[in-house]
Amino acid sequence: MKAKIINISIPEPLLKDADVAAKEESRSRSDIFREAMRSYLMRRELNELRRYGKQKADELGIKPEDVDGLVADYRAGK
Repeated sequence: MKAKIINISIPEPLLKDADVAAKEESRSRSDIFREAMRSYLMRRELNELRRYGKQKADELGIKPEDVDGLVADYRAGK
């Protein structure tokens, strides 16, 4: 995958913490920030999925206490 060089502003304390983490893990600063971006995007996607799930559950009248039973039924092929 082709990489693109960008310029971003990072508060100095955050940059220092990232550099410490990179050194402790024998990784580059870029590795740390790439992983942070991937984590952010994954968390964002999961939050959207949760919102969608809650909306659908509300529409179908499914309560949180119903979920375990529904999952078990699905796994059992019911």
